[in-house]
Amino acid sequence: MVDKTNLKAFMLVQQLEDKHWELWDDKTAIQAAREGNCRPLLEEVVTRLSSENIKVEEAYGIIHNKDTISVWNTEKMKNIDEPKANHVHFLFKFDKGASLQKLALAMGIESQYLEKLKSGRYGYDNCQAYLVHAKDDSKYQYSANEVTTILGEDYVSLYNRKMKSWIRGRAKKEAQETNLSVDWIIAEVLAGQLTKNQILLTDEYYKVYGQHKRKINEALDTAGERKSYKTVAELEAGKFKKTVIFVKADSGIGKTALSKKLIGLLQMVAIKFNQVWDFCVTASTNAFDEYNGQDILFLDDIRGDSLTVSDWLKLLDPYMISPISARYHNKLGSAKVIIITSTKHPFKFFENAKGIVGEDLGQFIRRIDYLLTIDGSFNLSTPQKLNNSSITHRYKSLEPNTTSHSFSQPNQQSRNAVLDLLIKTVIRNMQWKKQQKGIIEINQHSYLENSTKKYLNSVEQKELQTEHSDSKPDEIIESFPHLGKVEISKVRSNSS
Repeated sequence: MVDKTNLKAFMLVQQLEDKHWELWDDKTAIQAAREGNCRPLLEEVVTRLSSENIKVEEAYGIIHNKDTISVWNTEKMKNIDEPKANHVHFLFKFDKGASLQKLALAMGIESQYLEKLKSGRYGYDNCQAYLVHAKDDSKYQYSANEVTTILGEDYVSLYNRKMKSWIRGRAKKEAQETNLSVDWIIAEVLAGQLTKNQILLTDEYYKVYGQHKRKINEALDTAGERKSYKTVAELEAGKFKKTVIFVKADSGIGKTALSKKLIGLLQMVAIKFNQVWDFCVTASTNAFDEYNGQDILFLDDIRGDSLTVSDWLKLLDPYMISPISARYHNKLGSAKVIIITSTKHPFKFFENAKGIVGEDLGQFIRRIDYLLTIDGSFNLSTPQKLNNSSITHRYKSLEPNTTSHSFSQPNQQSRNAVLDLLIKTVIRNMQWKKQQKGIIEINQHSYLENSTKKYLNSVEQKELQTEHSDSKPDEIIESFPHLGKVEISKVRSNSS
């Protein structure tokens, strides 16, 4: 049924490309608007309405050329503001009004671009305010001088007269909007589509969070708990094994910076395999208080005595997820990747674990995938089982029979090669081998050194097959020559 209701006011919102004004033969006024002057276009619309006996009482117009929209960028792993297409907002008020169809025909504009005012006594007032976003603090604040007045009170005068009430309306609107959007945010959190990091770094979400912190945090806790249990189920089903990386370096050498670089890369890789990974950076004391099921656990400069022997062994076990002691209630140590940084060698580090008396330090060592030592160069070592006849160790506090495992001789690598190898180790451990082709590219300034634009190698002829699941990372790399290079443009894989 055609709506014949007479509209006493409406807002025209339209972009300035010619394709949106196809019924206009003369596009001179449109071109003027594209150049920054909307007066000729607004005057032409008023003329067209008047020619159809639609008397305009008030007519205001502005070009919105600084509007942005917040969009989640998967490469940068954060929300970024992208510019909206330039468009006009024309506000009209009539003596007697006309139907939507008549107004659209008179102006030569499709009716879907005409916005009806919301019902209520503040409908028109809200539109007047919206011309400069006076009640929308999160949006760009245009100057009242940018509004063109054709008919009615000069907008600058109107603005100065109403601004105080508009500011009060802004606060009320924000409160109402948070109530409406909190349910959506909670739904997204529970669906695993929204993390606390995203909420706090997105202006719109942050405002809602500030008003409903308790409710959102409860949803985040619930989502984290569910994620932990799902991770447990996947691990028990043999779908992946944990990856443990220990980074040893003196203070100020760059172990934290490299670890954060690795975390960013792993998040990018996860996206390419249709997963969204979050990470948790723990404090040196009460390390697990902030952990909530995140995929990557970053234990930065943690002390060995932060956890008991039992907790360390459970946390680092590649095939088991168990409760870990926390201050308020135990947490499931369900991280898929664990990165530990310390100024101490792993032997000295785990020597300080609570209740370490008489323990075999090798049970910690064998759980580590790689030891990365940074001392001006980058050196990788892997665990190896020791024969009783050859057990030796440099630490005086260790008796010759106190460790069953040690580390291999360090293999010096470039920084990029280290990142490359560690990423591929995670891919292997996660069994991300059979997913659809994807193009993976990272800007050189964002992640790798300037000599590198991409962070994975081209695997064009061969895949990581199941028979390699028990192979060491270096054996896999040797099997696929392309994987030895840092630059990768494609990953051939299928969903696990």
